[in-house]
Amino acid sequence: MNFMPKDQIVLLAGLDREAVRARIWAFPELSQSVQRLTAAGLLEGGDDSREVEGMPHTLSDPAGVAAARALRHITLAELLGEHLPDRV
Repeated sequence: MNFMPKDQIVLLAGLDREAVRARIWAFPELSQSVQRLTAAGLLEGGDDSREVEGMPHTLSDPAGVAAARALRHITLAELLGEHLPDRV
């Protein structure tokens, strides 16, 4: 599966700490990627209180985790700097 840069940001953020992941996944400019990756089964919510208004809170395991780990050629910081410089 080919991922667009904003998809890659969402996936790599999924490997980070929960606070970082939640902040990045809430960026309005990433909402389409979050929705697309959730529909593809790579992100998932949960049955606990962290799920807000259908917002996923983790990478799915194993598919989402594997997809994020396959992006070793670039870092989250590089992608944010290039595609969302105002958010760095």
